[in-house]
Amino acid sequence: MTFYETIICNFLTMIQGLKNPKNAPVLGYGAIFLSALLFSTMAVVTRMVEGTYSSSLFNMIRGILGILVLLGLSRFHLFPLKGKQLKLLAARGIFGGIASICFFKAIIGGVPLATSTILLYTFPIFGAIFSWILLGERLNTREVAAVFIAFIGVYIILNPGYQPITLMLIFALMAGFLSGITIVIIRVLRREENPFVIYFYFCLFLVITCLPEVVTQLQVPHVRDIPYLIVFGLAGLLGQISITYGLKYCRVATAGIIAMTETFYAGVWGVLFFHEMISWTSVWGGGIVLASGAYLTLLEYARTKGPPSLGDLRTA
Repeated sequence: MTFYETIICNFLTMIQGLKNPKNAPVLGYGAIFLSALLFSTMAVVTRMVEGTYSSSLFNMIRGILGILVLLGLSRFHLFPLKGKQLKLLAARGIFGGIASICFFKAIIGGVPLATSTILLYTFPIFGAIFSWILLGERLNTREVAAVFIAFIGVYIILNPGYQPITLMLIFALMAGFLSGITIVIIRVLRREENPFVIYFYFCLFLVITCLPEVVTQLQVPHVRDIPYLIVFGLAGLLGQISITYGLKYCRVATAGIIAMTETFYAGVWGVLFFHEMISWTSVWGGGIVLASGAYLTLLEYARTKGPPSLGDLRTA
């Protein structure tokens, strides 16, 4: 056995030891909190680099790292990487990839971290709408009311009467819109596909989606910035693995609400590292959006009595 294989085997043995039933609930919810922290770290890193790089470059490195790690883990027959629903896997990868590019493009473009993240987390609202459009699931009165109230929150955040709606704000909202489509695709995929297979194809099509812009701009990272790019990719990978692990041991609805703490972390990082000011309109509007999204998540869980989006609460 090679040194690399020994390290992997020891790591897997440690993970197996953590699966003690007594530890499962605590570790499950802890993993969801950790994933939210890791995903918020990605936003911080994109602002910390001294060079000016495109969102596509960051995301392409994230995709490449994900592909390499999942290919390495697949050698131990933990999961097959051959998907059964290739068209849907490709659609999940493309929509999720574009959503991720839009999200980090907004952050690089100067939209406050908290505002960008809140607009990304409009995806449960758009997901409810696309479940009706694409899957024919009828929305009840409470769901329609929650969607309507959520859009009031979005309007308050954008505050068009007092500030111009910039292209970067539109990118952030577009990330939530596309993630709403993605979450519906994931619901269908999870009937047959392993969550790691779904993530593998996300990484694959993320690289393909990012490649044209990266090749066109031909950006070569400065040596000092390479660690930031690697941290970005690792945070995305570990965040996704944490979500997948956590959802095995806690309710999907509760996990979805915990995942929204990413907006809190993003706000804290924005204040501490970049001295960003959080306006009252962002607080009120963000509170309305997140509360509506949490309510829709609970209603969906109550209706399905199952994990509609197991393994992929963070779609971008």
